[in-house]
Amino acid sequence: MIVADLQVSRVLRAVGVGRGPLPLVPPSGRYVVPGPDDAAPTVRRLARRAGHPGPVADRLVDALGTLRPWERAHVLDPLHRAEAPRPSADRAAPRDPAGAPGAGPDARFGEPLVLGRARAVQVDGTTCGSAVLAVLAAAGDPVVALWLVAGTDVSQGSCAHVVTEGAAGATARELETSSGRFAALQRLLKARTTHAALGPLPWPGSLGTPPWTAARDARYADVRYTHRIVPGAGDKDPVLASALRSAAAGVPVPLYTGGDVGTGWSTAVPRHVVLLAGVSPAAAGARGGPAELFGGRWCTVYEPSSGALHRLRVADLLEGARADREPSKAVRRALGGWPHVTWAVLPAGRAGGSRRVG
Repeated sequence: MIVADLQVSRVLRAVGVGRGPLPLVPPSGRYVVPGPDDAAPTVRRLARRAGHPGPVADRLVDALGTLRPWERAHVLDPLHRAEAPRPSADRAAPRDPAGAPGAGPDARFGEPLVLGRARAVQVDGTTCGSAVLAVLAAAGDPVVALWLVAGTDVSQGSCAHVVTEGAAGATARELETSSGRFAALQRLLKARTTHAALGPLPWPGSLGTPPWTAARDARYADVRYTHRIVPGAGDKDPVLASALRSAAAGVPVPLYTGGDVGTGWSTAVPRHVVLLAGVSPAAAGARGGPAELFGGRWCTVYEPSSGALHRLRVADLLEGARADREPSKAVRRALGGWPHVTWAVLPAGRAGGSRRVG
């Protein structure tokens, strides 16, 4: 490694920060993404897995029955994972005649991620992590997604990711719109992740969300998270391989991105957060390391500054993760304009259970 390739996260890892045994990957088949026409028992099971009691799950089923098809799809599959990831250029589509927002005019720059009628864009330069955590929560909890999409709170105030008037500065008027609800949830999550981030002390809000509090507060269904620094070893990187395996098992993974000393000391720290949302299925009998296991597969990355889903070859993402390589333009766009993946927030067992590592 030459000095220009230096990243602060790698220095921290060398002294023991953000390293340790990798968590076990979530079991395959447990976190299956529902389709928009899935039956009531599936929807109830999703709500119960996210920690909601039976009456809330029943109200969720009733509320979904009142939605238009595209709204229901936004609630049950906000990250569009029921469709196997493939190149964005294959996915451009006009606006649905029923009113569902469609893909943008130039799919090379990603497919807009829309919740209700609002594009899922971070509200300011410090809330990329908050936007990612909000989308992560919605993807794993249809009660949260229903509130974001339609404004209906079937939890009746009991859900920690549903913002009520007055919380996080939210006004009644703001909460009437999808964009307002998404903005309010970002502010709420930013307040949580900056609280008690340095022992009892808060994290400076101007610096966004640190990885350790993102891991502390991240939720997807009944999954909790931990964090690990990415060594930058490309297709041999164990942390990024774990992230890919988790996403392939149906559990999205927040990734921190940044630069290196070659572009200035201020860029050599984690600067942005994206969400590794999904990975296409493996070929039958695929085995081996990341290069063999993920060869020919595609992944989906949610990038909050553009509010878009980017579809990439996994091989390109792995190559771009190398500290000594310059990634492609497509990888840079998916990483929010930054060249490297520096930190990963990995699934670490089920909430209320032990943190299983191996």
